Amino acid sequence: MLPVERHRFITEILTQRGRILVQEVAQLCRISLETARRDLALLEKRGVLLRSHGGAVFTEHSAGEKTYVPSQIEQGESFRDRSNQSPDSKMRIAKRALQLINPGDCLLLDSSSTSWYLARQLPDIQLVVLTNSVQIIQTLSVKANVRTIGLGGEYSAKYEDFVGVLAEQMLKEFVINKLFFSCHGISHEGGIRESNEHHARLKQQMLLSSEHKILLADASKFGRRSFARICHYREIDTLITDHLEDEEFRQELAWSNVNVIEVSPSPLQKKTKNNRNGPFAAVNN
Repeated sequence: MLPVERHRFITEILTQRGRILVQEVAQLCRISLETARRDLALLEKRGVLLRSHGGAVFTEHSAGEKTYVPSQIEQGESFRDRSNQSPDSKMRIAKRALQLINPGDCLLLDSSSTSWYLARQLPDIQLVVLTNSVQIIQTLSVKANVRTIGLGGEYSAKYEDFVGVLAEQMLKEFVINKLFFSCHGISHEGGIRESNEHHARLKQQMLLSSEHKILLADASKFGRRSFARICHYREIDTLITDHLEDEEFRQELAWSNVNVIEVSPSPLQKKTKNNRNGPFAAVNN
């Protein structure tokens, strides 16, 4: 871990907990006690903390020096809003994703609403599921055979999830079979993107920690402009979507060895949907 990364990591822990021990810094950052003391001394000079016996405590400092601002996490739509968008498409995508899961798998689910739809469909079989989503943790709590591990960090009430250095650091301790995640936007020019840098950075670590990467993205995500880059689409293995009409993009995905799975509605489902009275006639369960 580079010094700047260590300093950001220490600052975030202090922001959340108010204090940290020298020994904790050494263990979490995998450095010597002497290096940990030097890091704390440097941060004290910057006004980030006050050193005490065996550790340090957090102190307020200028906004220009702050490396992690919780309000920046709030860029983008809330989880509640996203969970009510395209529910039929997300349910079809989730049901198709189930076919890629086997008993004994170690899964990683991000805090997207599509991953939540997947969690709701998971059978009660022997699985290990890691997630930063509070909603997914609550959903899986009733499944006796599913072992659920929550990723801690900075809590966002808007997104109902955890992000930040603590969550990223925790992911480095695991080897995960399959990652199921979504995004805010995807295009051939910009790759796979997120609405804010904190979720983008956490998803980058999710990709690094996982053997197989499966992107769950309904058609509304294609061509959407989004703030922060997660990765190039060549870094994923499978894309599950309800519809991909851009043939040029489909070809680019094929050249990048991305397996594209489409789950368009059946003719009967299309007919039923067209017969509904108005855009708000659908009932979301």
